[in-house]
Amino acid sequence: MNKEPSIADLLQSKNNSFEVLYKNYKDEFIGFARKFSLKDDQIIDIYQDTFLSFYENLLNGKLTEFTSSIKTYLFSIGKFKIYEYLRANSKLKIIDTPINAEITIEDLSLENEVLSEQEQLVKTNFKKLGKACQEILELFYLKGKTLADIKGEKKYENTDVVKSLKSRCLKKLKQLVTI
Repeated sequence: MNKEPSIADLLQSKNNSFEVLYKNYKDEFIGFARKFSLKDDQIIDIYQDTFLSFYENLLNGKLTEFTSSIKTYLFSIGKFKIYEYLRANSKLKIIDTPINAEITIEDLSLENEVLSEQEQLVKTNFKKLGKACQEILELFYLKGKTLADIKGEKKYENTDVVKSLKSRCLKKLKQLVTI
């Protein structure tokens, strides 16, 4: 797809922009989601939920401008929905590789669960992060907020500031875990 549709294009029921987007990203999303050891029917359900959330965000005015590509936006919603699904089905575990960019923070809020040594290490070091870092990571990974949502909620200048802060916070957490 050469040119992504605008929000106005997506909101018009006359054209088939959503159908085109759905078809264009479906195979890539399935490939992406297979990394999480999900069955194809589960992935398709998550993909459909992702598109419903995207559409609802457009309709209710939560999404007023794109600060990334539509694909990036959809995949971030999809990634959150995958984590949500895995968490609900108790399949989400912290990855053994401490350098991996996807340290999952979801398990940090589970007080009554027995945590592995790696999970406990992440939880302990998460508490060593500053309040701002904890909030950014919780909002993004636990609550599934977009960078734009966090920008508005925490009154940051722009989404690039939030993206940079999130990246630095995650890097700091990784460093703490690997020490």
